[in-house]
Amino acid sequence: MNIQNWTMLYEGYEPLPCQAPCTMYSVLYDHGKIPDPFYGLNERELQYLSEKDCSFRALIPADDALLAREHLELVFRGLDTICHISLNGKLLDRVKNMHREYVYDVKPLLRPGENELLLQFKSPRRYFAQQQQKHYLYMNDGDTLPGTAHLRKAMYQSGWDWGPTLPDMGIFRPVELNAYDIDRLEDVAVRQHHENGQVSVELHVTTKQGTDCEIYAHLDGKRVLLEDGCGTIAIGEPKLWWVRGYGDQPLYDLDIELVSGGKVIDRCHKQLGLRTLTVSTQQDADKKGSEFCFVLNGVKIFSMGANFIPMDNLLSRVTPARWEALIGQAMDANFNTLRVWGGGYYPDSYFYELCDKYGILVWQDFMVACANIYLTAEMAEEFTQEAICNLKRFHHHACLGLLCGNNEMEEMIANQGKGDSLLVRNDYTQLYGHLLPELCEKYAPDTFYWPSSPCSGGGFEEPGNPAKGDTHYWEVWHGGVPFTTYREKSFRFCSEYGFESFPSMKTIRSFCEEKDQNCFSRVMENHQKCKGGNGKILRYLADNYLYPASFENLVYASQLLQADAIKYGVEHFRRQRGYCMGSIYWQFNDCWPVASWSSVDSFGRYKALHYAARKFYAPVAMGLFLENGKLTVNISNETMADFQGSIHLALCRSDMTVLEETSCPVRVEALTSSDVFAYKPACQDRYSTYLYADLFDETGAFLMRQVELMVPTKHFEWLPPEITAEFRDTAGGVEISVRSNVFTKGVFIDFQDYDCVLSDNYFSLTDHEPYRVTVKTNRSAGELEKTAVIKSVYDIR
Repeated sequence: MNIQNWTMLYEGYEPLPCQAPCTMYSVLYDHGKIPDPFYGLNERELQYLSEKDCSFRALIPADDALLAREHLELVFRGLDTICHISLNGKLLDRVKNMHREYVYDVKPLLRPGENELLLQFKSPRRYFAQQQQKHYLYMNDGDTLPGTAHLRKAMYQSGWDWGPTLPDMGIFRPVELNAYDIDRLEDVAVRQHHENGQVSVELHVTTKQGTDCEIYAHLDGKRVLLEDGCGTIAIGEPKLWWVRGYGDQPLYDLDIELVSGGKVIDRCHKQLGLRTLTVSTQQDADKKGSEFCFVLNGVKIFSMGANFIPMDNLLSRVTPARWEALIGQAMDANFNTLRVWGGGYYPDSYFYELCDKYGILVWQDFMVACANIYLTAEMAEEFTQEAICNLKRFHHHACLGLLCGNNEMEEMIANQGKGDSLLVRNDYTQLYGHLLPELCEKYAPDTFYWPSSPCSGGGFEEPGNPAKGDTHYWEVWHGGVPFTTYREKSFRFCSEYGFESFPSMKTIRSFCEEKDQNCFSRVMENHQKCKGGNGKILRYLADNYLYPASFENLVYASQLLQADAIKYGVEHFRRQRGYCMGSIYWQFNDCWPVASWSSVDSFGRYKALHYAARKFYAPVAMGLFLENGKLTVNISNETMADFQGSIHLALCRSDMTVLEETSCPVRVEALTSSDVFAYKPACQDRYSTYLYADLFDETGAFLMRQVELMVPTKHFEWLPPEITAEFRDTAGGVEISVRSNVFTKGVFIDFQDYDCVLSDNYFSLTDHEPYRVTVKTNRSAGELEKTAVIKSVYDIR
């Protein structure tokens, strides 16, 4: 029984009916008691609400049939966070960890008729302040409420350099009353053993009551009786699971049945992807460094993706449809990896199911970011139960590639001295060097554990060393160095690096009146949480683009700039394949409308970066490198087959006059990156001359176009373009044929009344041929044409 109907009790308001999931801010907003927390300056003005307590009350009906069941359990899948749980006036527990589940035997407490379940949530802000006064903990350089790390609550809720300060309270996952007789399945532990082309699936199943019921497992057409809950099922000729781009994602159905007296009294269903998956940290031959790469079914893969943060601050709004959209957006940009960053919360199980289904590898942080932990006995027990709960829940998923102790704390202590002391180091070592890895070894023994990110292996030994382990590189952006610096660096695996931009104008209009649409207005600065962030955007813009006269064009230019920066890094990292084996940019998504490092904003609208990622993360991708007056064409082939195709390269004037052109066949071996062509352009005027290259496969099908200028974009002598677009209805949506009379870049097509994802956007028009893009939409060509708006880099002036 799902307990869905609740009443929220909050001082100053009448009782407010709500349905789970429900939290304090969401209920007040849904009832019109407070304005949209994300609009204008409301976030600041509504923070006081989390200084008070609130309660949620539900009435549970119990008839004779329910009360006659042998076992009645109350299950809480997610309580945020400090909560006193009472049933019919009897205190069941005082809890304070949103990252775990709680189960209670309530058969002695339920009575016929209505039963009152009361959840009393205590103010997180008061708790933070009280605990911080008792014991100071370093926390994120002032972006987050002091004391946040004293509570096992999603840290981002208390403010981050991209997120609002709205520490909520309430029910964010289901509350259930489960009734059963005899016994029920409790846990299914799964291990895989791969040997000689066979896979043995080892199972260990436990039940809640430990009765002598029979337990059967169904897998690959076999039905096996598990003795004492344990058994092994052999699968001959297994179909292996692969990350997308390397192969298919076959999933085997595993069904567990609990049988008593010949009747099935409980069932459990899981899907398994058969694979071996680990991380290689093999030392280099010169012993000066060591690799860091995922090894899937014996194949070293190059990870391409982004860091995922929570999708919303009001967790009641996170639905299965939003998880589906998120994974769809990741696939659309050719991600094969997502890092679940440690300042949020453990995703819903549906997230891992989708990653299994579509072949997205998951780097999973434990939920600590940029904060020291005071490891009292009570806190150690919270971490223990939290880890057990979540490892049991997602250990079997094929997508799970790495478990990471924390985000950035080893580097912050060792290299930056953040709260450094003997106690801090001892607590750190105990938690991330002993407690968590030992729990991982017990409950997820087939998954690689990594103490921190960035890290060179642990023990405070050179965290952040680019020659070992993974690296967070923030000299670009936070350090203010040009993004061209990326190509001077060599990393083994870059798991964080990023560059900010503003969200789309539609998104800005959702929280900002026209009078406040200035990047230094109070409202816009409130929706920019990185200290000096808007100024940084303008400073980097000054190096690359003309200054835009209008705010709308500033927003557009910031997105072009962001895409330029990350593209510049990714192409370099992929060119170094073999030494560098991963690019995970910061960040994938947003939790509210904000200027940030994301490639998809909080409304799901693609920035220029997300469109660029489709190309630079394509399984076969082309990069252009203009070095010392010579252009080198590189092709990265992140597939299991050799690539054969051709490139067409042209040197042109800004009026599209071709000065030189050439074509050549190319061949790149599987899982390699290769410089395939070098060209020294003979041009007398760099300010009005550009290079472009088109890549085709062996059938002649067009794959992608890349453009290179020989001067900064701001110094190129752009001619005013006359851009035309013809809209045509197709079976799957609308095709748009775009032309220009002169060369132009950053061609952006948007629709005033509709949100649409195009097959390409922010593209270049390099010749007189039409460039065709498609839109999957239910709208007609006529509807789109009426509301279409087209910009190009020429408009930035």
